[in-house]
Amino acid sequence: MRRLSTFPRLAIILALLPLLLTSMVVLTPAAPVAVAQEKADADGHDQSDGSDNVGDNGGDAAAGADPVGQSSQEPMYTAAPLPTVQIDGVAWGQLVVGDVVYVVGSFNSARPAGAHAGQQEVPRSNILAYDINTGELIEDFAPTLNGAGRSLALSEDGKTLYVAGEFDRVNDEWHSRLAAFDISQGRGTLISSFQPVFSTTVKDIAVAGDTLYVGGYFTTVNKQKRSRLAALKASTGELLDWTASAEGPNAQVYAIEVSPDHSKVVVGGSFSSVNGSSKPGYGMALLSASTGEVLPMPANDTVRTAGEKAAIFDIAVDDAGFYATAYSAAGHLDEANLEGSFKADWNGNLIWLEPCHGDTYGIAPTKETVYTVGHAHSCETIYGFPNMPEVRKDGSHPLYVRAMAFTNSPDIAIRHQGVADGYQDWSTSGLKSPTIIGWYPDLEAGKATKMSQAAYKVDVTDKYVLMVGEFIEADGKVQQGIVRYPRRAGQPTLPPEGKAETLGAKAEVTTSGSVKVSFTATWDRDDPTLTYSLYRDDETTPVATEKISDTRWALKSHSLEDTTCSPGDHTYRLVVSDPSGNTITAQIPSLTVPKTAQNNKEKDKKAKPAAEAKDAANNADQGGNQQVADEDQAADEEDDN
Repeated sequence: MRRLSTFPRLAIILALLPLLLTSMVVLTPAAPVAVAQEKADADGHDQSDGSDNVGDNGGDAAAGADPVGQSSQEPMYTAAPLPTVQIDGVAWGQLVVGDVVYVVGSFNSARPAGAHAGQQEVPRSNILAYDINTGELIEDFAPTLNGAGRSLALSEDGKTLYVAGEFDRVNDEWHSRLAAFDISQGRGTLISSFQPVFSTTVKDIAVAGDTLYVGGYFTTVNKQKRSRLAALKASTGELLDWTASAEGPNAQVYAIEVSPDHSKVVVGGSFSSVNGSSKPGYGMALLSASTGEVLPMPANDTVRTAGEKAAIFDIAVDDAGFYATAYSAAGHLDEANLEGSFKADWNGNLIWLEPCHGDTYGIAPTKETVYTVGHAHSCETIYGFPNMPEVRKDGSHPLYVRAMAFTNSPDIAIRHQGVADGYQDWSTSGLKSPTIIGWYPDLEAGKATKMSQAAYKVDVTDKYVLMVGEFIEADGKVQQGIVRYPRRAGQPTLPPEGKAETLGAKAEVTTSGSVKVSFTATWDRDDPTLTYSLYRDDETTPVATEKISDTRWALKSHSLEDTTCSPGDHTYRLVVSDPSGNTITAQIPSLTVPKTAQNNKEKDKKAKPAAEAKDAANNADQGGNQQVADEDQAADEEDDN
């Protein structure tokens, strides 16, 4: 094949160059509306802060990059508390039955939402019920317990409510730490004939068929030896032959649940052995529901938390497995190695583990999300918040996150993070953690137990997240011991945190004649992504907009730019908004754009098409040369043939 010279091709390109320049000028817009383009993906999530490394559930990071410590997904529930009945002490347990929420604890009175202690109080002795939709106290349910209530359970036919705790009298009748109420014809009528006798406290109960499984601190039931675990006939209170025992210093069973198929019982507490076994049996165990025999539980080879100052505190179950929380004040890894929560399958294998430092008390899962309560103060090992100082009403101390949400999936490889003070290094475990979801209800700790904690239990329904504990405020408003958070659809959410001055917005005129507004981002308790809009003078259309997903613990500096401003005096306002329309507005003092800046802008405007045309010509030249080279190579190959 005959080879073509490059000269004719260059001549053609040069001849077409004027036409190319003309077309580029025509296609160049006169002025963009905003230079700060929205960087959101199709789901509205900001990709500029690394969130493109994470899937909808927070997911693994792209190779060589750290995961984002907070999921970009929108929380299902708001962090805005709803008005709910209050108590004057601490609530330990709750149970939803239809539209009624039963609550037990240690308290003497109830009062309406918003009322301060001592105002509008009515007697309630350690147990009450309220309407889940209104939050109002139910007047016709007012039994009396002469000691604290700890937990509740419902019979499978929904007709019997069981109450367990520290009491020995109910409505002045003898009922030793366990009682039953008939709720088939109303809110609840005490069943006098149901009278099992426990030597001391019952901490938790669970029902499966006609069997009631019981855990606590007791050593005898109906005058027969039972060490912290027992099973009763649910209909009569008769003690069953099911025998399992939890032992050790300060051995207590704090949580007991049954698998959906009723074949297994999972227990958690401060005990160091079950039926003589400590592995499994240290702080938790899987038991046969029919015999009480200890079943294999590989999770207990890894999670070892029990003793006088540590325990597995709460357990929740679903078809996929069981979820548990852990706390520790021990400071010794040989006694306790986990503060946080985990999920295991029904064979006892760990699925994920969340090792945020700080006690975790309650847990409530859905298919996609897991809710926890406690006082987490560092989630650095899963790229979340570090230890941060905070000033609260009870003084200065580390930031305690009292309620959190996580994805219900193993997303993030746990990293090493300066392990000290008795914290386990989980980075070598091979386990993955779920991702934090941007949902942070604000609770003020109470002192009813003298432990300065907030919520102890959390439950979730299709409409609400429910919490009970000893907190005294929710979102800065008086709300003691009981609180509700609604599903976000159609409900108000909390506004972005901070005030206008915390944004630190400052404006300056650039050399090109635009106005650049710099600021520090803020965060939101129930919206991970906020919209930042820059408005000029009294205009109602923003000149620049950007979606930003900075986290509370990594607030960055950003800027928006007005490229369309004319010479003269201008004022600006920066508006931060969440998806519900809540806003923070920062007013920026007037500044002057000089005419010289406008001249620079015009020079830049004229220079840009020429530069673009030059680049295009170079690209075309390179393309022509490449084509010639390809043709030459093809010709060589043909000559060789």
